[in-house]
Amino acid sequence: MKKYVILFLCIASFATAQTPIKKWSGLINGGGQRIEIILNLQQDSTNTLKSFWDIPIQKTKGLPSTKTEWDGDLLTIEIKQLGVTFTGRVTPDGQKMEGAWGQAGSRFPLILEPYVEGKIWPVIVKPQTPKVPFPYVSEDFVYQGVKTKLKYGATLTYPKDTLRHPLLILISGSGAQDRDETLFDHKPFAVIADYFTKNGFAVMRVDDRSIGKSNGIYAASTSADFALDVEEHLNYAKKLPQIDSTKMGLVGHSEGGLIAPMVAARNASVSFIVLMAAPGVDITELMASQNELVLKSVGISKEAIQAYLPLYRQLMLEIKAAPTKYEAIEKATIVVQNWYANTDKALVKLTTNLSSESQIKTFVLPFVDALSSKWSKYFVSYRPAPVLEKVAVPVLAMNGANDIQVPAEMNLNGIKEALKAGKNKNFTIRGFAGMNHLFQKCKICNVGEYGHLETTIEPEVLDFMKEWLEKLLK
Repeated sequence: MKKYVILFLCIASFATAQTPIKKWSGLINGGGQRIEIILNLQQDSTNTLKSFWDIPIQKTKGLPSTKTEWDGDLLTIEIKQLGVTFTGRVTPDGQKMEGAWGQAGSRFPLILEPYVEGKIWPVIVKPQTPKVPFPYVSEDFVYQGVKTKLKYGATLTYPKDTLRHPLLILISGSGAQDRDETLFDHKPFAVIADYFTKNGFAVMRVDDRSIGKSNGIYAASTSADFALDVEEHLNYAKKLPQIDSTKMGLVGHSEGGLIAPMVAARNASVSFIVLMAAPGVDITELMASQNELVLKSVGISKEAIQAYLPLYRQLMLEIKAAPTKYEAIEKATIVVQNWYANTDKALVKLTTNLSSESQIKTFVLPFVDALSSKWSKYFVSYRPAPVLEKVAVPVLAMNGANDIQVPAEMNLNGIKEALKAGKNKNFTIRGFAGMNHLFQKCKICNVGEYGHLETTIEPEVLDFMKEWLEKLLK
């Protein structure tokens, strides 16, 4: 799902009202990068607590918070001009602050540790990342789309022989990504390409618009535009001598699994699709469930989550229906005001960090901003079922049972019911126990864990895909 930039709203909670450690640092995984963030806590001559932020990679130093105050064991920090969230609890030994940061109502894990000058953050080795020399042909190239007129940077891998091979075109998840779908030092698409090329397939992976060697404006595009890109890739690839044009399929991950059915439903060149953690229910409901699981993963109580979700759903509906951003802000403000007035203030604080009506606009503005882009408006209004019902080619839909970004049970069931409604005769639905959104075996199973795991994609997932494809294409 969507990637996030550093700093949006910051809150932190501590196990004790005071800590001797005044400087903390940690890494945020954002947009495929690991970004160090440093929190400085200071007391002035009147014992008033203040906080400042450093972000070395962005050359930001001493960014002041507009509010830093204790409330029991809760430390609340706000940077009003950015509108920002971090919630963290100090471990009993005082050497770690386990928490999360968020944007527009969503929270993502962040662990802070006592700051060490010149600390080199360890890089978790990703042993599955392919390394040269490859036992197959790997060609990097740029081509121009016929209809979009865009230039696309791509890599095609295929076996070292003179045969024509089945083709997999890989489609990345949301957020502008490179051809390897690089996430938290993992390169999932490079791993998929390596595995399947070694097993007799050709694989094409492409930089998203405005990334790498591709041009275009990603921020001004929607999932429908990305579907046009995929059709350009199909039309280009089917003319290549290495490709069996009767056996071309799409492999879509996350939002890519929403785009693949769009193309397959209308383009006769597609012979099959593989959906990896793909949306299967209306996106508004998917995002509400995602928020529920993410909040749960950072320790928010069930009572607080159940109080918050109706607000989240109503905000989504109002904002996507509003014809202008101004009207979205006005309607969202009224929704939050009504919810605030009728909800236990302790629960309000836990999920939104609101402690007074005067702060509502600070909460609403980044929420509306996050849902006002061209991509967001299209995405949150999307209904996968009507498109899936039109897909007649074979479908393999897979998900990790512990996925908190695209919850497995509801979305796999949604895909299954839509394909049945469309009378598709050849589909396989498979959930993988103990795996997350990236198909890694996980322990904590939150977003922050992705980069701490060595495995990029569990081998059993790749093996299952291969067996399904070989049986289909024999």
